[in-house]
Amino acid sequence: MSEESKIKEEIGWYKTVFVVLTAIDVSLLAWFAQNYKITEKFILVICFIAIVAISFGIIVINKHVFKCLNKLEKL
Repeated sequence: MSEESKIKEEIGWYKTVFVVLTAIDVSLLAWFAQNYKITEKFILVICFIAIVAISFGIIVINKHVFKCLNKLEKL
C-alpha cells in the first residue's frame, strides 16, 4: 500500500470519528439546554465536562486531519 493510500485511509478514519463525536457533542448540548432547569447540578456538571472533553477531541481530530492533508500535499 502506498503512503498516499495510507494517509487517505487515515483521513477516512478521522472523518468517521469526527462525525460521531460531533453528533454526540450536539446531542449533549441539546440535552443540556433543554434540561438545565430540572436536572440535578451534579449531572449538569458531568454533562458540561463531557461537552468540553468531546469538543476538545473534535479540535484534536481536526488538527490531525490538517497534518495528514499537509503530508498528502507534500507527496
